[in-house]
Amino acid sequence: MAPRWRAAGAAALVATVALVPAACSDDESGSPEELCRALRSQPALSSTFNGFDPTDVPAALEQLRSARVTLGELRDAAPSEVKDDLSVEIDYVQALIDGLEPLEAADSAEVVATVRAITADHPDVEAAAATLAAYSEETCAREG
Repeated sequence: MAPRWRAAGAAALVATVALVPAACSDDESGSPEELCRALRSQPALSSTFNGFDPTDVPAALEQLRSARVTLGELRDAAPSEVKDDLSVEIDYVQALIDGLEPLEAADSAEVVATVRAITADHPDVEAAAATLAAYSEETCAREG
């Protein structure tokens, strides 16, 4: 029986991860070209969050940890215009990880309440995801 879970942040998380495949860079400044190259070089991670269910804490933690690493790598490739938005996303994902780790044996209601509270504590996550998606669409389409 699947729990009914609807948190506003889940949509932002999935939207962000859908546009952020793995990217690596030793250049701390990043660039639009590097970001677009990184976005084109790997398959999208949208499938990473297929079936995302925070009440399945071990699976959710695995998905979130993967997303955290990918977002960090993408931030390294990104130009300054979107680094702050990626930091917002990383902070949100890390907060979810920190909040879910102690809840592996908790009931679904406690897990959902925790995710909702974390999402409420990160009101900028949806706007950051939208900014990242728009930047990627505009910039990478011009380069494509």
